Amino acid sequence: MAISLARYNFFISLELLKTLVAKGMKCIVLCPGSRSGPLALAASSLSRKKELTLITSIDERSAAFLALGISAASGNVTGVITTSGSAVANLLPAAVEADRSCHPLLFLTADRPARLKECGANQAVNQQDFLKSVCRHFDESPRGGIHLITKEGLVSLVEKSFEMAIKTPGPVHINLAYEEPLHPCQLDQKKVLNGWQIDRFLMDKFTSKKDEVINNFPPLKLPKLDPFSLGIIIVGPWRGKVEQLVSFRMALNKWQNLTGWPILADPLSGVENKQEGLINHWELLFSTDLFEKIKEIQVLRLGPLPPSRKLHLWLEKPGKIQLLITEGDCRNLDPIGGSIQFSEGFSYWVKKFFEQMSKQPIILEKNISENFTLKLIKYDLFINEWLDKRLFRNGLITEPALARRLPRLLPASIPVMLASSSPIRDWLTYSGHGAFLRRCFGFRGASGIDGTLSMGMGLSIIMGRMILVTGDLALLHDTNGWLFSKDSNISLIVIMIDNGGGGIFNQLNIDKIQEGDFEEIFLMPQRVCPLTLAKAYGVKYKQVACLDDLEQAIEWSFSLSTNVLIRVCTNSIEDHRLRVSLRDDLKRTLSENLSSFD
Repeated sequence: MAISLARYNFFISLELLKTLVAKGMKCIVLCPGSRSGPLALAASSLSRKKELTLITSIDERSAAFLALGISAASGNVTGVITTSGSAVANLLPAAVEADRSCHPLLFLTADRPARLKECGANQAVNQQDFLKSVCRHFDESPRGGIHLITKEGLVSLVEKSFEMAIKTPGPVHINLAYEEPLHPCQLDQKKVLNGWQIDRFLMDKFTSKKDEVINNFPPLKLPKLDPFSLGIIIVGPWRGKVEQLVSFRMALNKWQNLTGWPILADPLSGVENKQEGLINHWELLFSTDLFEKIKEIQVLRLGPLPPSRKLHLWLEKPGKIQLLITEGDCRNLDPIGGSIQFSEGFSYWVKKFFEQMSKQPIILEKNISENFTLKLIKYDLFINEWLDKRLFRNGLITEPALARRLPRLLPASIPVMLASSSPIRDWLTYSGHGAFLRRCFGFRGASGIDGTLSMGMGLSIIMGRMILVTGDLALLHDTNGWLFSKDSNISLIVIMIDNGGGGIFNQLNIDKIQEGDFEEIFLMPQRVCPLTLAKAYGVKYKQVACLDDLEQAIEWSFSLSTNVLIRVCTNSIEDHRLRVSLRDDLKRTLSENLSSFD
């Protein structure tokens, strides 16, 4: 019987930490993350058994320095667990100090597998190189995934790293690649924690996802997109130069007028609300079976992919000719693996395409994409009214309702920055046409929460009055960003969603935890009053309790010329249930009204 990969990831993570404990590790500092979930569950289990002291920290930089202090006082190797991306970069200051002051630290960083490296996948960076210059030793799991490691390899990995940390005391880095699924169900947790064992690591039981995906596509060749056949346009976050955005929009309008293709755009794309063919609620449409019925279609992808897992899964399925166009970025930006990439910019590509068309006689026929686009627009309008009724009927502030109401309350001239956690995902899903009424900014290069407030301050210096929508942990993580408030050129309205910690982890596919506390090792709520903290920095603030209060608070904030904080309290568990019920109810509602869309 095949073993689930999630169980395998958890089993090996537990074996790894048990081996470290057997070598003498007594304490680990855990930072929040999804990719590091198997390690978090393993550490929590050992902590509950009193075999390991577990401390949690929302800030990787602080966590590493805390571990350094523990090592300096105890003389023991202290571990730090982080997720992937910029989280690893935040370990460097403490690693430098540990190197120079000669204290043993062991960094365990979760990473994406090799198939997601160097292809534009979210939060996949060259983190294996971040700490090498100051570490005594670097080692890693098989890059395809930790599930590919052998027993001998695991023992060697741990023993060598531990010995190097204490031989000449200093920092050591182990980078661990994890393939999805990451989070074992409660049954798998029970089996592993009850002593489930295997004689050998079954590396041949798991097939690389990359191989599965690539086999679904024909041999790669430059797609010749047919503008008069069925197609779709996916516009990701804008990564071109500021001065190129106008010509990009013109090219998009020209191509859409020719093809009639629908446009699925990210809020960070720079696409304007008046763009023809724009489908505002496309992410929710993927919750229905509408797109699953399309067997063959051309896909024009502009820039990196939006953060929609359902879109990613749909693109992985066969029957799609995909052309990816980037704005001068020659790096591979295709984590799906099914496209040809053209890196000279969309405006240039459209210009050359029309030049070639003018040299060839073409008989224009009725474009079959027009009916498809019109049908999507009908769905879109229906969802627009349906969401308003569902989200605004009781006046309560939920994260989806906030994402939908806020863009309607703001003047169109006011830009918005969205933090990389829940805000950008909810804006994508629920804001509708409001997402494109103004320029939206976000920093999803490595999708970290660190530096959120400071980056918002930097944008305000250039953009003037603007809004930052952020979570409570992201704001706390960069509290010293408030120090920039002394700059009279900064005028930032911070809307902080306080859901009691890392509420986004409620949205992950994590079953009940057999040994440990979900809130402790994932959500990590902090006993800090953000309003008191804002007061300490001399920042004016307000708290709102309902959607009507939000409108008044927005008006109040615009009456001031300084930086302000608006705190909005939500319930992340109830909001997660709301998101699930909205998708389920919408799918059922649309299926019951299919005849009205024909």
